[in-house]
Amino acid sequence: MGQRPLEGRLVVDVLDVGQGDAILIRSPEGKTALIDAGPTRDAAARWLRAKGVDTVDLAVVTHHHLDHHGGMESVVRDWRPRYFLATDSDHATQSWLRLLKTVKAEGITVVLPTGRPRKVELGSVTLTILPQPPHDPESENDNSVGIRLQYGGFSMLMTGDSEPPSRRWWLENCPELLRDCSVLKLAHHGSRNGTDAAWLDVVRPELAVVSLGAGNSYGHPHSEAVELLKAHRVSLVRTDQWGTITMVSDGETWNLVSSSIARRNPRERAGAPTRPVAAGEWGRTRRR
Repeated sequence: MGQRPLEGRLVVDVLDVGQGDAILIRSPEGKTALIDAGPTRDAAARWLRAKGVDTVDLAVVTHHHLDHHGGMESVVRDWRPRYFLATDSDHATQSWLRLLKTVKAEGITVVLPTGRPRKVELGSVTLTILPQPPHDPESENDNSVGIRLQYGGFSMLMTGDSEPPSRRWWLENCPELLRDCSVLKLAHHGSRNGTDAAWLDVVRPELAVVSLGAGNSYGHPHSEAVELLKAHRVSLVRTDQWGTITMVSDGETWNLVSSSIARRNPRERAGAPTRPVAAGEWGRTRRR
């Protein structure tokens, strides 16, 4: 069994792994999923150890870029997840092929997204794997896996580094799986091509989170994305300012909590939420 960090609570950690993505999900029953694993060998593994995670039920790589799978080989080798989910995109590098070799050597069951939604149960938490858009040989970002997390009335949408073509495809083909999410993980580290008005109009998040490295060379998050969120009155929290971002829900209400919040005092930083977030209720969850 995995850790039970808060009995009766869902805990989602957007891990501080620098310029990359890694999201740790722990259900009230102790089931665990890791979505992406950061850019470096120990990016995710050190956080799993620090949080006392002893089992990983599901490991997901949203797409085949190093900033999302660089730390997954260590996780596969040391935690031996029950299932490994990734696409069969033909975008392959030596590091990606090495990861696949490790998955096979450890005897882990491989699961592929399909053209229809797939549900994964982590105890009382449901992960819905969005239908996979048609393969794009030119843009690996647009081969990203999309996932909606649902626990009671709390929901979170995560779509890797998806760009406008794949997001338009989801809007056209499965809008009901995108609607009214409590939290949106910004695609492509807050890039201008990772968020648009049509997407926000459907998702209608209460909060946006973004994973990125401090002083990154890409200029993430781009000012266009930040201003768009402001125009839609969506608060933004960032790992480069806050460190690991932790959300906790009992299925009825949810909180944004983290020891790093008090340490970094992000409310003194430009663009940080002005409402209290270190303790207490962030919002009532929205039932679908």
